[in-house]
Amino acid sequence: MDQPASPAAPVQPGRPTPEELTALALGTDPQRLSLVQLYLGLRGRIPRRTYWLHGVLSLLLLGIVINGLLAIANIDGATAAKLVNLAFLWPLIAVSAKRQHDFNFSAWWALIHFVPGIGSLVVLLVDGSVPGTTGPNRFGPDPREALARARIRTVANTSSVR
Repeated sequence: MDQPASPAAPVQPGRPTPEELTALALGTDPQRLSLVQLYLGLRGRIPRRTYWLHGVLSLLLLGIVINGLLAIANIDGATAAKLVNLAFLWPLIAVSAKRQHDFNFSAWWALIHFVPGIGSLVVLLVDGSVPGTTGPNRFGPDPREALARARIRTVANTSSVR
């Protein structure tokens, strides 16, 4: 005798946590990558949205703020720029490596940043425009699928509260 398939587990009513809402707004999966893992780790995959928001916009704005603070502290502009670039070198490589993983390339390709003149521009354009591989690859599951599941769960949670 075949037993009927059990129905899907009902979504627990309740509001999404602020961490889930923040993660979804910033384009990260709340169940997978923390900001520390995103900026310091070399494993995993991120979609283009996360790359633009975290790898470009956030680091650029934070760099501008730190440059301003160093200017207030009367540190020479060239010295301040070198300090900021040095401070953001590893986060830039880490975010770019995750983006390379998304289209199934080795993280070593992120080192193109160090090609004088055009390296960073090439990596910026490639990382920001090439779509990732669909489905899982050798570096992990598709981050867009996890993001879609988290969005559906969050929408279901907020609609059941009403």
